[in-house]
Amino acid sequence: MALTRSRRSGRTRRREAAAPHHRSPAAVDTRASRATLDKLASQWQRALDSDERALHAASGTLPPAYLSQRRRELAQERHETALLLADVARARGIRPLPWLSPVPVSKEMLGLTASTQACLFDLDGVLTDSALLHASAWAQVLDEFLLRMSASTGWHFIPFDRNADYRTFIEGRSRLDGIHAFLDSRGIRLREGRLDDPTDADTASGLARRKGEALVRGLHRHGVTALPGVHRYLDAAGRAGLTRAVVSASASTLSMLELAALDPLIEVYMDAELIRSENIRTPPSPEVLLAACRRLDVCPEDAVTFTHSTAGVAAGLAAGMTVVGVGDGADAELLRGFGAPRIVPSLKVLLAPWLAAGDETAIRR
Repeated sequence: MALTRSRRSGRTRRREAAAPHHRSPAAVDTRASRATLDKLASQWQRALDSDERALHAASGTLPPAYLSQRRRELAQERHETALLLADVARARGIRPLPWLSPVPVSKEMLGLTASTQACLFDLDGVLTDSALLHASAWAQVLDEFLLRMSASTGWHFIPFDRNADYRTFIEGRSRLDGIHAFLDSRGIRLREGRLDDPTDADTASGLARRKGEALVRGLHRHGVTALPGVHRYLDAAGRAGLTRAVVSASASTLSMLELAALDPLIEVYMDAELIRSENIRTPPSPEVLLAACRRLDVCPEDAVTFTHSTAGVAAGLAAGMTVVGVGDGADAELLRGFGAPRIVPSLKVLLAPWLAAGDETAIRR
């Protein structure tokens, strides 16, 4: 499905063209083929599910023997279609293989209520492992700044904590908001500066630009990948009739979705440029979640937000949405402490067992 934003400026297109990853023509072709096959599988799913619902609706009017025969034929058609899609994928070297559910995918199979209309996802820690890259980039920039502050003022240097400081002050917020929140915790006031400040300027904007460059270097070296079960969950959500959005304060949101091969499974994304251009406040304010709901044309009470951040929990609750915290161990306890009513270690555990078991596995004859 098309990945959209409400505004796509020339600057946005230039940024996308200069995304920090370069694929060979063969890789681009394989990726396009996979997106096409996924879309085709989803269309087959809807068509076959419509047949099954029609048979169910006719159960009181058509002869039982006829209905039984048609259901057997429909099951066989599902199986043969799945095999054909898998054969095409193998021939093109596409993994994971496309899939067809043997029964209509319901919202309950995704751990959701029947009234749910849309799902909003954090990028970091929910869909991808990109939080590690963000935390590393922040540590590089802030530690260098703090060391220089220490040398000039005599203050004791305390490095940026990639776990505690990132989760508490940075995660889920815009770069400028995160910088001010972290530095305030150290008793440091830094002027805002201008958006076009050079990277060597000791302003919040200068630090933000340095962080962006550090993140690009990290993407070049390490890339980003989808977390286990995410591709299947997003795919199944679409087949269950749910619309899907990604909400992230990162300027690299689209690049990361593409690197993780998740962009065909998302209808709408909110990123740093859109948030800045429309002057939308980031979590813990609910504004960005409410803006995403408007773009999906759903009421907040009919949407679920999946978040890895405490700010995201606060934003979801304030927006009147169903909130699902994603994390385990100490992270889960932190989310619970901020009021998350439901917490799971990953999206994969929300899937019905037979759906989760099928993730990333091959279809065999």
